[in-house]
Amino acid sequence: DVSVIMAKTGMLGEKNPLLEAVYGSLSGMAFGLLSPLASQPFDTIKTKMQAETRYAKEGPVAVGKTLLKTEGVKGLYRGMVPILLSTGVQKSALFAGYAGARRWCDQSGIGILTAPIPGLHGMTGSVIVGSIAASTARTVVETPFELAKVRSQTGGSFRSGAGIFSLAQVAEMYTGASATWARATMMLTTFFVLCDQTERAAPELMSRPILGGFIKGGMCATVAWGVAWPVEVVKSKKQGMEAARYKGLSTWSILQDTAKSEGIKGLYRGFLPGAIRSCLANGVGMAVYQFTQSFRKD
Repeated sequence: DVSVIMAKTGMLGEKNPLLEAVYGSLSGMAFGLLSPLASQPFDTIKTKMQAETRYAKEGPVAVGKTLLKTEGVKGLYRGMVPILLSTGVQKSALFAGYAGARRWCDQSGIGILTAPIPGLHGMTGSVIVGSIAASTARTVVETPFELAKVRSQTGGSFRSGAGIFSLAQVAEMYTGASATWARATMMLTTFFVLCDQTERAAPELMSRPILGGFIKGGMCATVAWGVAWPVEVVKSKKQGMEAARYKGLSTWSILQDTAKSEGIKGLYRGFLPGAIRSCLANGVGMAVYQFTQSFRKD
């Protein structure tokens, strides 16, 4: 039974949707507060490679050396404050959305949501619905702070000239929201599907609070990022200091332009430091998430 498998492996319990949202929220908060500490330097390098023209032809090691030489260790941790302020809430909203939506789907009795998807060893449509709910919740919380982080990393400003309490400021803070949602949906759907499949394939291993969580976070999340990486590149371009170049352009058109001018290499720019960041941040984060879930009594 899917609920038994997910409960044993720490991703989902057997309570009602509201309680699942609460459990997911608390465990997600623990995930979000710890994961950035392990990975911020790699995130800064990745963002500069994606968003700044002057680093377009440099590798991650060269970018890291330049940052250390010009700004010191402090430069590698640029954008850390908005991430620390937001990530706990973001991950809390993400896992609350996923767990609550999953449980609602499983209890809904709606055939298309509860019937197994062919070829996926019993996985149901509730995983997809939960992933979309998680992506939407994440986007609403993440976009303003992600913009502040990227602008801080690339030397730009996230403030609108119309004033901090204006509608223009709200619109500015949600610059890149469509790309953020597309990236989150691709990444989280892949991630939760991979988690579901690994839990079914190796339930005993995946149920281990620390090791199972690290495998899911470090491996499944990094593969998921690989699927969504081209859209992550677009998001960084739309939110970076040179965002004016892409104003009015859709996510799809920027993807096409990047592919045409830079090829596959351009679409996966910054993936190496991004993959290292993902493995560290999500590995540690998921280990913490699953460890906190292991204290549940259901």
